[in-house]
Amino acid sequence: MIYSWFPSCCTLFAMPSPGLAAILLAILAVPSAAATLEQLSLDDIIRESTAIVRGRAGEGHSIRSGALIFTVTRFDVAEQWKGPPARQIDIWLPGGQAGSLSQTFGGVPRLPAGQDFVAFLWTGPSGRTQIIGLSQGLFSIEKRGAEFVAIRKPSAALMLEPASHRPVHGAAIEMPLGELKAQVAAASTGKP
Repeated sequence: MIYSWFPSCCTLFAMPSPGLAAILLAILAVPSAAATLEQLSLDDIIRESTAIVRGRAGEGHSIRSGALIFTVTRFDVAEQWKGPPARQIDIWLPGGQAGSLSQTFGGVPRLPAGQDFVAFLWTGPSGRTQIIGLSQGLFSIEKRGAEFVAIRKPSAALMLEPASHRPVHGAAIEMPLGELKAQVAAASTGKP
């Protein structure tokens, strides 16, 4: 028997053979691309955001940070709905391609260059600005007739309902852009 220390669960366990130990280590070394998200209401997203902006995605580039790859997209701000004024914001999303390495993660939205969005953002202690709740915090903007519409696609990632922790499906949201802006303003001032 070979005894091994497995730090993530802090348990001493016995390995029946060196071959099995190698297989287990190989499986554990592969990063998981799955994401489990807490389902957030629109009010949660508004409240937890440090900035909410309407703008256009620019070109993105990938940066390797330790074992992770991030895609950083420059976002040109047209309107600032919440947070400190900014003309441009760099948005960091997990995943991308750096050299011959590629990483993808479920629930991470794409920011195609030239497309207009409303982004609900959070800047953490690292200084990196991210979309809150991954795809839950991003609305694409489309013009329909004389009006602009904000559309959030349902998330492909597994989401859990906060109170029961039961799996739920992410819901699509579609509303006039002016209505979304009014909800942000009302939630930011605490008025219904």
